[in-house]
Amino acid sequence: MRKGLQTLDYSFDGDALTHFGGLFLIQRFCNKLRLRRRLQRILKAAPHWVDYRPEDMIMTLLYVLIAGLQRVNKTEILQYNGLFLALVGLKRFPDQTAFRRFLIRLSPAAIRQLVRLHDQLRKELFALPQARTQLEFHLDSVVLTVYGQQQGARKGYNPRKKGRRSYHPILCFEGHGQEFWHGSLRPGDAASNTGARFLVHRCLEKVPSHIARSRIRFLADSGYFGGKLIEDLDQAGCGYIIVASKVKNFLPLAHRAGFKKMHFGWGVAEFDYQPQKWKQPHRFVVVQRPVEENPEEADQLTLLQVGRFKYSAYVTNLDLKAENIWRTYHARANIEKSIRELLYHLALNKIPTHEWTANVAFLQLLLLAYNLVHWFKRLCLPEEYLRATVETIRNDFLVLPGKLTCRAGRNVLQLPRDYHHRKLFLEAAKKIEKLRLPSRKMGK
Repeated sequence: MRKGLQTLDYSFDGDALTHFGGLFLIQRFCNKLRLRRRLQRILKAAPHWVDYRPEDMIMTLLYVLIAGLQRVNKTEILQYNGLFLALVGLKRFPDQTAFRRFLIRLSPAAIRQLVRLHDQLRKELFALPQARTQLEFHLDSVVLTVYGQQQGARKGYNPRKKGRRSYHPILCFEGHGQEFWHGSLRPGDAASNTGARFLVHRCLEKVPSHIARSRIRFLADSGYFGGKLIEDLDQAGCGYIIVASKVKNFLPLAHRAGFKKMHFGWGVAEFDYQPQKWKQPHRFVVVQRPVEENPEEADQLTLLQVGRFKYSAYVTNLDLKAENIWRTYHARANIEKSIRELLYHLALNKIPTHEWTANVAFLQLLLLAYNLVHWFKRLCLPEEYLRATVETIRNDFLVLPGKLTCRAGRNVLQLPRDYHHRKLFLEAAKKIEKLRLPSRKMGK
């Protein structure tokens, strides 16, 4: 047996080493989007920044989030990462105090500008690589437990840390493109449907004009079940499937209508019903399933157990068979995956400051980072990566040992010789170089 390494000398003269060699792809992708230039223009009215320009801080924060460093106080390792500094264009990496101070100094007006920039990028990339003619919006919220004295954090519904103060952001994703569409931070005592009507209104405002309202669907859980929101969707001409709360109120109507038998002992019933204070009857679908059904799947719905069966109910205006209403709603599992990505791979549950406005800014930057990764995989990677998570993209392409060298006056990024995604990496780099955005006045 050969012996392992026996002697070793130390050298501390490396100045362009990194664990994130593949982050070069994201940097090039952001360059194609002219992201830094756009940030510079929208933030030019910001106060004088002594140590770092605001566009540099935002780009650095985006790269940090995409790289997977989940806490601001864990970024000090990048002080010694020469390639990372070269990618962001800085001589010295900001410390955790600089990041927090920057977020706190961002004004509400600057945050609104960032949201508008995010919306503009989404609009430009919407039809790439091919035009879409329909949208499917998934509404949801998530509880973020906090452990300090964060402004706006209050006691509310917290299933995992009962009695703890929290935030309760509301979010909307477009299911087909896996894009974040709109969302906002809310105090922890906000109900699930607080601000839902405004959220729907803002989502529809951002829809490209060529997509008819009849080609738009909204899917939501029982927290959004209510006559006013459903009336808004009816008036807008959009389709919807929303889980009904208080399923037991609908069981007599379902039994009266009769359950149509399906496979594996399932059944489905449908009927028209006008709940109290609603302006008109609506179509309801009730699904009956055996108790032995997979509990992990059942946890995602409002279920009522009666005897050998569990029941879930939906209100809808879609012209689909009753059994297909359930199947269509289950496509909503995509948003559960998106929220898990935000929580566990993009630091949504690592609130960085005690200031409300700063934490709003952090949420919006995090959501931009999420979309940047998903736009990158949609436009630059093979089709098999369309449903890949942020963590998969990070592991396969971004977290690579690398070294930046210079040969014959040209910068060279050295990556592992046996890197098994080498071909895909090079193809992605070529696609980035060939990427062309729809013609527009880029300065706006």
